[in-house]
Amino acid sequence: MASDFSYDPVTAIDEATATGRTAEVFADIRQTMGIPLVTSIWRGLAGMDDSLEATWAVTKPIFESGLPEPGLARIVAGADLPRPEPLAPTQLACVGIGEHELADIRAILAAYNRSNGMNLVALAALITPPSADKAANVRPAPAPAWPSLRPLLAREEITAETWEMVRYVNSFGASGIDSGVATLWRHLAHWPGLLAIAYGAFAPLQAQGTIAGASARLVSLALEEAAGMAWLRPATLDLSQQALDTISGYVTSPEQVARMVAMGHALESWLSPDR
Repeated sequence: MASDFSYDPVTAIDEATATGRTAEVFADIRQTMGIPLVTSIWRGLAGMDDSLEATWAVTKPIFESGLPEPGLARIVAGADLPRPEPLAPTQLACVGIGEHELADIRAILAAYNRSNGMNLVALAALITPPSADKAANVRPAPAPAWPSLRPLLAREEITAETWEMVRYVNSFGASGIDSGVATLWRHLAHWPGLLAIAYGAFAPLQAQGTIAGASARLVSLALEEAAGMAWLRPATLDLSQQALDTISGYVTSPEQVARMVAMGHALESWLSPDR
């Protein structure tokens, strides 16, 4: 099991510049999953011959079953997510983040949390042995209404100082400072002050192993959920070994997407108006 992504999320095919069949599949992913953006697993697969189209063809029925969304809610509820100390009342304002900026940040977090989390559950169903108890299809919930999101910054648009901060927060739950940079952190680079505050808040939880523990629990819970959905996949998967290895690492390593499900949901909760 590879601890890090088998592709580089930073240099994977850019969603905004995708053309032809790749752009069509990306659009179908967004429509089917009810998301405003395509996260890195699909962009990474797009760089592996026909792996994007082939993987989406066998995963789409799992999403259409309506099962991944409630499955995601259950694994997040059972994961015991990291909980940093609450923000001070004016802490965000002191780094230039007001209510308008905070609304933008929350929308980005919600988009990645829905996408990363549902991908974890649905793609796990491709590589998990089916359980005897088949989960019954449910009516998919209406997709959220998404506001316009701030654009994803390219690496060259991010200053050296901010990129170093991105790398540090990206190391939470990962194998180290040089781990592949998950796309959420690059999207949040619009607000380096937020990244700095988040680093200070979550660093003790990283040191205590809390983030790693939550990520490992998410993998275990996702595989349990996926076993009930695995009957929806074809008996034989016509996917390349590279695609299968990529998907397997993505869903079974706590240091790949599971860490971002843990950190993304923890951040969203931490920045909630109710906290």
